[in-house]
Amino acid sequence: MPYLAIDTSSAVAVAIVADDGATLCAASALEPRRHAELLAIMISDVLRDSGVARDELVGVVAGTGPAPFTGLRVGLVTAQTLGFALGVPVHGVSSLDALAAGAVRALALPTGVEVLATGDARRREVYWARYRVSETPGIELLAGPGVARAAALVANGMAA
Repeated sequence: MPYLAIDTSSAVAVAIVADDGATLCAASALEPRRHAELLAIMISDVLRDSGVARDELVGVVAGTGPAPFTGLRVGLVTAQTLGFALGVPVHGVSSLDALAAGAVRALALPTGVEVLATGDARRREVYWARYRVSETPGIELLAGPGVARAAALVANGMAA
């Protein structure tokens, strides 16, 4: 039962994900000003390359930011439109939550370890959120999300 995942909070990223969390196919492009022209093509490409037909999708997951509004709305509107057209639910996920959960999984971090997820907020600032690895659901939000200068996060003891 595959899901389509879309994130346009910074780059353009698209994936087909199995219900067990395994990535079947993924694509991304680091072109923050071309979300609208790249997203539909990338969705078609990952569907084709994964061998998953549109009518096999059981849901659409969209990154909800934080992010600049222009790029973000391209992904959110596309997700909502696809969900409506395919008759499947659409779920929003904080991009910082997804980043933290991915880091925890990739690094096999043990319960209790803290993780600081950050993303470029431009103007020499970062979006941030601090998490603790937990048994269920895997990460627990401790602080944020927020926006600050990276140096301020270090000065406040949020990052080492």
